[in-house]
Amino acid sequence: MFKIFFIVAWRNLIKNKITTILNVAGLAIGVAVCLFISVWLQRELSFDDFHPNADNIFRITNTFKSESETFSQAPSGIALGAQLPKQLSSLKSACRVFSFEYKFRAGNNQFFELHTFVVDSNFFSFFGFHLQQGQPTQALSSPHQIVLSAKTAIKYFGSTQGVIGKTMMMDDQPMTVAGVAENPPANSHLQFDIVIPYSNFRSWAIANWKQDPDEQWVGGWPYTYVQLTDPRKLKEVEKQVNNVVAKFSEKDWKENKMSYQYFLQPVRDIHLKSHLRYDAANNGSLSTVNIFSIVGIIVLLLACINYINLTTAGAIKRAKETSVRKVVGATKLQLVRQFFLETFIICALAVMLGVLIFKTILPAFSTWIGQPYLFPVTLENVLIIFAFIIFISGVAGIYPAMILSSFNPAISLKGNFSQSKRGNIIRKSLVVFQFTITIALVASILIINQQMNFVRNKSLGFNGNAVLEVNFNGDQNVIQHYASVRNELLKSPYILNVTKHNANIVGGLGNGWTTTQNSKGEEVSTSIYRLSVDADYFDTYGMQLAAGRFFSKDIPTDTLKSVLINEAAVKTFGWQKPENALGKPFGKGDDTRYVIGIVKDFNFESLHKPVDALLIGYAKGGNSNSISLKIDASHIHEAINHLMKTWKDVVLEVPLQYSFIDERIAEQYGSEQKMEGIFYGFSGLSLLIACLGLFGLSTFIVERKIKEIGIRKVLGASVPGIVSLLSKDFLKLVLLSMLIASPLAWYFMNKWLQDFAYRIHISWSVFVAAGIIALLIALITVSIQSIKAAMANPVKNLRTE
Repeated sequence: MFKIFFIVAWRNLIKNKITTILNVAGLAIGVAVCLFISVWLQRELSFDDFHPNADNIFRITNTFKSESETFSQAPSGIALGAQLPKQLSSLKSACRVFSFEYKFRAGNNQFFELHTFVVDSNFFSFFGFHLQQGQPTQALSSPHQIVLSAKTAIKYFGSTQGVIGKTMMMDDQPMTVAGVAENPPANSHLQFDIVIPYSNFRSWAIANWKQDPDEQWVGGWPYTYVQLTDPRKLKEVEKQVNNVVAKFSEKDWKENKMSYQYFLQPVRDIHLKSHLRYDAANNGSLSTVNIFSIVGIIVLLLACINYINLTTAGAIKRAKETSVRKVVGATKLQLVRQFFLETFIICALAVMLGVLIFKTILPAFSTWIGQPYLFPVTLENVLIIFAFIIFISGVAGIYPAMILSSFNPAISLKGNFSQSKRGNIIRKSLVVFQFTITIALVASILIINQQMNFVRNKSLGFNGNAVLEVNFNGDQNVIQHYASVRNELLKSPYILNVTKHNANIVGGLGNGWTTTQNSKGEEVSTSIYRLSVDADYFDTYGMQLAAGRFFSKDIPTDTLKSVLINEAAVKTFGWQKPENALGKPFGKGDDTRYVIGIVKDFNFESLHKPVDALLIGYAKGGNSNSISLKIDASHIHEAINHLMKTWKDVVLEVPLQYSFIDERIAEQYGSEQKMEGIFYGFSGLSLLIACLGLFGLSTFIVERKIKEIGIRKVLGASVPGIVSLLSKDFLKLVLLSMLIASPLAWYFMNKWLQDFAYRIHISWSVFVAAGIIALLIALITVSIQSIKAAMANPVKNLRTE
């Protein structure tokens, strides 16, 4: 019986080649899109779940409150990780992770390593990072041991083999390689190249600061992670942590008029649910995950709807076939099995083609996203593919099978085919659904495009074009020879200005504690972003004043007694207007400095965050880490060549590592730009699928009205009139779809826009434009069949009457 069903099904599919090709193509595209979104979602949702005890790892975060501001941040005080496990039996262990930047040298290879972690010695036993060589419990047991990632070992030594025991210089300290770690998984919020023990930093801090950092409870520097004895008592442990920290921090809190409230954040929540100050650079967005999840489901549903529309469009052709089968004894169950088998064959072909498309494009997709994505042939993935076939066969096959098996033989064999009101409603509902999704996707594309154009074109308050930054990590060789370096650089006509500063203007600023006065002259304690620059900085970056003046080389006291602030600081401290801030003090005693100028606000973080209060001091002595060069945009290569020659001649022993400011600004929105591209691609494919569905619907309508069209032509109807007749109902459906799609698209896009502190206002015109685009697509698609039917010979269509 099954063999007969299969032969009949295959013959029918071969007989209707166009319908079969459209069905397979639509479903294959839907499957491929769904698979791409699935592997991306799997990566996003699997962040930090590779740790063996991930359910029991929490990060201590906090909300800081002073007299002038409140903010939440990811790092915490240094003492928490050292002292809390001693104070609380509910904490099994703790591990701190600091991010540093050191200069490393091995032989002739030397680099500044931006992803250097300073960690507690239990790092490799606390987390799930694996060592290729070395022992997890011993690799960080000595202050002068070091662990390299596999790629870093290759970078310095050319191989991961034979590296253990070799010596590297970390600044001026000899360090012994005690381990080689596997490169951190792509789905980890912690990404490191080199790991050194905290004991090394602690020894340095005690010698230079004359105090033990393990006694510093306030502030925010390391990420502090803890493992709980009983994770079910999370809230109880959270209260205990707050009580202990408050006990040891009480004096500092009262003196500085501040407080902290601490929270335990599950490590698995960090990637998608954490948007704190100083958080992981590779954090994602839960709203983006939700949007793409919905897009993936919708694309697959659109493909299934296509199958339904195209199959029901061909129902008239199979009405007599079905009726004859019923007359000779076929039951409805047998007919349903027959039609389900056809659906299963098409779905199997479509899924296989979709997987082939997916596997072919996956390497390019991985390269573009910048992360490796794999879909190996495993039992799990084979089951996923089989589940796709079953799911699609079920969703796409139920309605057509019921329709095709329910024809009345007495009516169908007379050449008549009437539709139920219920069937019309279902088909129109499917069309409305397709139009709704089409309009929502088009509107979303327009909104994303507008927001990204806004981000790209918004003035940041400074000019980073043709500005090159050299990071020398505070190396004393550069600091001591800075005057020579600057003078030599300015000898090139292609280098227009040179300045030094202590932090990168693009997301590189830290904050510090200070005091000032409010509008009533009362002392205010506050934490504030800080930046140290020299007098050439503002001209190099094209910044503007709101009041006062910039630093001047001709006024010696500027280096010791003067500061600048931004407009956000004026608002934060209630000074109302920039002029009122002039002369305001920052600091106490001999360290007091006075405001000489107010810089117009500039975005030193991405547009996801608003501009916060900023205090700008003078970069004197060794208080600088970087040099910025304003260069002639039309002679970039000449300027870089001169920089390389100057660096080699004056500070050869310092690695030359530079980047362009405009490129670093663009990197801040790398994930959004990739999302934009992905959304364009998937939405375009969704529109293609929708067009295939509309083609099926137009075929259905034309076939149903073929005799009516013939009669109208005989009575004198024109081709445009017939096309209008066949197309007018679509306008009503598009208008209804636009009413449904607009609030849906607004809701999801508005949630996505909430991730930006600076965002566009969603205009109603976006939804009108999306509706018009969808209408044009529908009319063009429908017109293909409508014009063909209108131009057909009416005699041919009416000869059976």
